[in-house]
Amino acid sequence: MSKPRIAVTMGDPAGIGPEIVYRAVNSLKVQRVCSPVVFGTVITNDELRMEPAPERLNRGNQRRTANNGNYEFIAASNVGKVALGKPSKKAGIAAYSAIKAAAQFCLDGKADALVTAPVSKESFKLAGVNYPGHTELLQALTKSKNAAMMMVCGNIHSVMVTRHIPLSEVSKRLKSKDIVETVSLAVSFLNKSEDKTKNKDVLSLPSLHSSVKIALCGLNPHAGDNGILGKEEKKIIFPAYEILKKSGFNISKPLPADSAWLKTKNGEFGLICGMYHDQIMIPLKCIDAKKIVNVTAGLPFVRTSPGHGTAFDIAGKGKADADAMIESILYAAEKAITNYE
Repeated sequence: MSKPRIAVTMGDPAGIGPEIVYRAVNSLKVQRVCSPVVFGTVITNDELRMEPAPERLNRGNQRRTANNGNYEFIAASNVGKVALGKPSKKAGIAAYSAIKAAAQFCLDGKADALVTAPVSKESFKLAGVNYPGHTELLQALTKSKNAAMMMVCGNIHSVMVTRHIPLSEVSKRLKSKDIVETVSLAVSFLNKSEDKTKNKDVLSLPSLHSSVKIALCGLNPHAGDNGILGKEEKKIIFPAYEILKKSGFNISKPLPADSAWLKTKNGEFGLICGMYHDQIMIPLKCIDAKKIVNVTAGLPFVRTSPGHGTAFDIAGKGKADADAMIESILYAAEKAITNYE
């Protein structure tokens, strides 16, 4: 069987994306399992060594391509030099163009999975890209009905119901329907379900009867203490639990988040569902920040990303750690065939 072809975006060119992508696609671990196709901008910063030598580019082709033996390079934009270490409109345009081109590449069946380097939400905003992150952007680009943001760290699988919103908004935006959708998408992905959830009304719920044991976090301390510390568990989270339980999901009642995490870390649960971003990310980064892989469930192809940001403070200094990028590519290569073959 031939190696899967993996589309890889360089992320925000002002951050560490080009550096970690370059190191990852040239690593032996990645070369053994897949054939990378890197999407970037025509001119990247020379010190990051992401663009192939100019003489190897086809200057007559708007989407310039090159192949250095270890990876293929496709230029999705030409924004010129980008100032390192800070967000900018040019950087946002370059990052968005790479994502759009790479996603279409996957939709056209030219790659088996997509791996994205970190982007800056501020650069996106300056470029007029009105999406808070990759998950929402890729959901729109692929016309997927639903998408969930999963985080994988070794044997720990986690998913968050709300993502990039202010903490003050979480209680207002949290809905039973969203909890049900999020858990359903995550379990479908983990079960390698042939029933593509994106083509169904999630609330009709595929009959999974999953062996995946799910820890459902409460929102408030002590999961609300029976309403003393908050009403969200009774009004929103428990009703979602009842829908999921009746549909065959092996899921806990709302648990205090600290207890849910301890039990998950100890192997009692195969998936933990948190209500907001930091309820998932803080424990994961304490467990092993270098191993976190961001996975988007609900797309027509596998998409992963390292679980860290652009690290503007060390951009261009040769200090970036590519371990999480390598993990993301390895995970994508493994799942690309098993989930969507």
